[in-house]
Amino acid sequence: MFIKQNLASIAILAFIFLLKIGFTDLKLLNKEKNDKASKSDYSSTNTANINGEASLLANLTATILTNYDQALLPKCTGRERVQLDINMAVRQLILLDEPEQIAKFNMWMRLIWTDCRLYWNPEDFGNITEVVLPFDLLWTPDLTLYESVAEEFYGFKDYRPRVMFDGTVYYNFPTLVESVCQVDALKFPYDTQICLLTFGSWVFSGSDLDIFSSKKFADVSSIKDHVEWVVESVPIVRHVVFYPEPYPDVTFYVHIRRKPASYVTNIIIPSLLITLISALGFLLPVESGEKVGLQLTVMLAIFVFQVLVADQLPPSADSTPWISVFLSFTLILCGVASLLQVLVISVHFQDKDMPNWTKRYILYPLALVSGVQTLGLQRTCSQNGQLEDEDKMVNKALPEGLTLWMYLATVLDRVGIFIFLMMFVIGCLVTFDGMVSRD
Repeated sequence: MFIKQNLASIAILAFIFLLKIGFTDLKLLNKEKNDKASKSDYSSTNTANINGEASLLANLTATILTNYDQALLPKCTGRERVQLDINMAVRQLILLDEPEQIAKFNMWMRLIWTDCRLYWNPEDFGNITEVVLPFDLLWTPDLTLYESVAEEFYGFKDYRPRVMFDGTVYYNFPTLVESVCQVDALKFPYDTQICLLTFGSWVFSGSDLDIFSSKKFADVSSIKDHVEWVVESVPIVRHVVFYPEPYPDVTFYVHIRRKPASYVTNIIIPSLLITLISALGFLLPVESGEKVGLQLTVMLAIFVFQVLVADQLPPSADSTPWISVFLSFTLILCGVASLLQVLVISVHFQDKDMPNWTKRYILYPLALVSGVQTLGLQRTCSQNGQLEDEDKMVNKALPEGLTLWMYLATVLDRVGIFIFLMMFVIGCLVTFDGMVSRD
């Protein structure tokens, strides 16, 4: 009897436990159904919103492009000309090939014009105020870079314009510009170049397409540094040329300044030092046999520097760079020094007696100027202090192995180094003033 009562209790407890489990599973199942239903409702709502917005854009695009011909100039009643605003940002000067006179720039073009056929009311299309359309579907100006040497206007057809509800079209695109840039190397390496970039229409005259720029300077705030050049400013000027109809254009004057540090270190300073070494040839004794050889070595080194500079510059018949003038001047100066060394060597080895007129008018005056003491020569004076005739200029006993010709050679060396250094300093001042001046 006891066992039967316990079995009944156990059965009741098991039944209650199963009921609890059943109710719990039912609650979890209802919760999952509710979550799925809410997610489904949210997804359907988002899809409806996206589809609705896409539908509005599709309707807007279909509406404004209906009967739209991108091949025709957008001229409407009350608007006789299309206004094209051209601006740009200079991103980087990639290359300036001076011998070929070609410049290559990375630029961001910014074009703005009004197409009166692309107008819509934003309230009719869910307050959509702008739309981005493919390039091929819209009319675009035939913008041309007059100084271009490239086969095509890179990037012009590769991006999409942005159209506003009032018909204003914004077209921004990056491009690589390769154009002719006339180089004036007169003040090399302290020179400043101006590269002209002239944009205009090749087909439409000013009566159909009016080209202008709303800014006075191009944007250089995001420019990348170049190893040799600095882009200082890019002023913008509008011109009108008549053929006989007016053809307006917008010209960007890219002012670039060279960084001279590399050329000063590698060309100018070595050439100065080498030229000064040439002056040491006047201090070498004649017996060394290297007086002329040193001058010829210096001339060869200066010629090498001149060739290096010539490879960097364009050939020009209009002006000669000051640095070329300087190197030519030092080359001529060293050539004259070589001639003086030959004269010194010739005088030093003279074995005949020195004429009195040479003693009176050459040796003695130059010895006084150069400070060379002529031990083998004296001059006698009369009681009134006047110089006597030349026969009163007598030879004293000379040290063994020395002659008056040797003294004259020493005097010529002293006078030669003085003249050499004076001409070198004057030439440097003149040429470097021409390089650095901003006239």
